[in-house]
Amino acid sequence: MSGPQRLVSFVLACASSVIVAGAQSQTTRSPEVKKLAVMVGRFTVEDEVKAGAMGPNSPAMQYTGTDDCRWTASGYAVICETTLHRPGKKYSDTSFVYYDPTSKTYRYHAVDSSGGIEDKTGTVNGDVWTWLGESVFAGKAYHTRYIMKFVSADSYEYTDESGESESSMKVFVSGKETRVAATKPAKSKSAQ
Repeated sequence: MSGPQRLVSFVLACASSVIVAGAQSQTTRSPEVKKLAVMVGRFTVEDEVKAGAMGPNSPAMQYTGTDDCRWTASGYAVICETTLHRPGKKYSDTSFVYYDPTSKTYRYHAVDSSGGIEDKTGTVNGDVWTWLGESVFAGKAYHTRYIMKFVSADSYEYTDESGESESSMKVFVSGKETRVAATKPAKSKSAQ
């Protein structure tokens, strides 16, 4: 076997090993992925936007709604669809949450009905999840911090902070979500 043929064989053998190892590692969910189960289900939402959060002299606003979170068909990520209402206003967003084993952090990506997008990195310490990141609202980038504190197996309280810099962040939304129904993992076509 010539030198180039040995190199090609070696590269193919390495690639095959990586593919097989990757496939084997995806057969069971890691403990970190399993922690996402606390977010799965149908939740009722009670939300308050703080006075001044939507501009100078804006009043506090109460929102209610639902947050439907389910496992992806593979069971390695969670997709949530949130709908909130207040008189004369509806807000919705879709988010995707997963564990990134490379960075050893949780990741959150969302887009909402106002055109806002968010990317956050999360950590968990006991019953507290902390999400740090950036969002874009009306074409402007903001630093964000979202803290979820589970107060029971089916309920968590949260605060959402935002600011043009990390030192200027203020709570602009707080609220509570309560699970009212469990959601089972979706079945993948290959599992049926």
